[in-house]
Order: sequence, then structure tokens, then C-alpha cells
Amino acid sequence: MSEPEPTRPGVAETARRFGAHARQYAVSRAHVEGATRLMLLERMEPVTDETLLDIGSGPGPVAVAFAPYVARAVAFDAAPEMLHAARLAARRAAAANVDPVCGDAHCLPFADRAFGLVTSRACPHHFADIRAAVAEMARVLRRGGRLGIADGTVPDDPEIDAFLNRLDTLHDPTTVRNYSAREWRGFIEATGLRVDFVEDYVVELPEGRSLLEWLARSGASSVVADECRRTLLAAPAKVRDYLRVRPVGEDVNFELPRVVVVAKRVE
Repeated sequence: MSEPEPTRPGVAETARRFGAHARQYAVSRAHVEGATRLMLLERMEPVTDETLLDIGSGPGPVAVAFAPYVARAVAFDAAPEMLHAARLAARRAAAANVDPVCGDAHCLPFADRAFGLVTSRACPHHFADIRAAVAEMARVLRRGGRLGIADGTVPDDPEIDAFLNRLDTLHDPTTVRNYSAREWRGFIEATGLRVDFVEDYVVELPEGRSLLEWLARSGASSVVADECRRTLLAAPAKVRDYLRVRPVGEDVNFELPRVVVVAKRVE
């Protein structure tokens, strides 16, 4: 496994925080079983001679899901602990073609047009420079290759946008921003890729998310947990409707919708 030092400010801190909680993410149903994992697989239509690059792979759910359908799957992450979890997941799945590589998504250590498939799930909202990261994804994608994004999102409503991003930053201060489907289309089309599919509200688990589980996974304090609970329950009605907020005893169930985008390099 190659382990270059993260190079962009903020990457090292993000890697440290996620590395410290790799075990929690490795058993998180939203991450290892969530719907967008298989949605990417279905929409991107991998071919057996293609190589996948999964950026911000975490404990490897996307790389492992794609592994039976591709020649090689590269699990790429800034946190070595996450890659260790990905290696264990690949071993459990008997996926011998998953290769972990450590590095910075803003400066990928791969040649131009090296991959037929590039994915990034539940990670781009942590990128310090989203345009630089998307440009790197496009750079390493060969002609005919597909890019698949699945990440937290916001609607084109300033109040809901501000609320959701404030909540996510409170939960995890390494969050930079969750982007709308419109913003994602702009980032991707600016690189010359053709956007072929967009779904702007996808849920990972049908039962929604547990606030307490969400906060425990990121190591949030009880003070942060109390503030998040108060913030969700006191939100304006349209925000509560969008996030599907439902109090459940001391917990709160809610939704963090995902945007799924698939694009293609046509030249």
C-alpha cells in the first residue's frame, strides 16, 4: 500500500478524525449497506476489463461492491486506518482484486486517463477544494469512462441549505459543504464530462437515520448531541419536512438526503 503524505491543508486533520473512528464507519449500515452503493453499481454498468478508482473509499463498501465486476478496484483514502478496514472487508468478501492506496483526492497519484470508472461516495462534502478534486477525477478518467458521485445534498432553497450544512458541520467540523444537484452538474460539466443521470433525493436506509448513532460515529460530545437534537426539533416546518424529522424518545430520526450523479467522458 502506497502512503504519501496528504498535501492540502485540512486533509491531514480530516484523515486523523476519520482514522480514529474507522471501526465505527466499518459497521455503519448507512455506509456498508446504504442504497447509493448499489445505485452507483447499477447506473455505472462496470465492464470486467475496467479498473475502478473509489475516492474517499473509507471502509471500502463501494470498492468491494464493484470488485466482482471489474478487473481491479482501487480503494483510495487519506486515512490509513480506513484502508485497513477496507482491506479486511475485501478479505471477508473474498475480493482479491481490491488494492488500497493512501493519498489526497486533490492531487491523485495516477496517470491521466488511467481508469474506466471513478466513484466518490459520502466523501466529497469534506473536500477543501471541490473543483480541484472533481478536475482530478475527470483527469484520470479514460474516454468512455464513467464518474459516479453519491454524497450529501441540499435543495435550491437557501434556508434549508444553510440549516443542513450548519447541522452537518456541528456534527463533524471537517465538513466543508454539501452541494445541490445543480452545483454538482456545474462542477462536472466544467471538466468536459457529460452528465447522464441525476437523482437529487436518495435515502440510504428506508428507516432513516438515528441522530444518536450519527453523532456517536463521528465522536461528537454530549453537548453537541444536545444542540443537534434541539436544532432539529426546533427547525422551521419546511426544514423538518425536507429532513423527515421524527422524534423517537430521546433520539431523533431524520434523513440526510443523497444526490447521485453519473457522468461520462465522451472524448
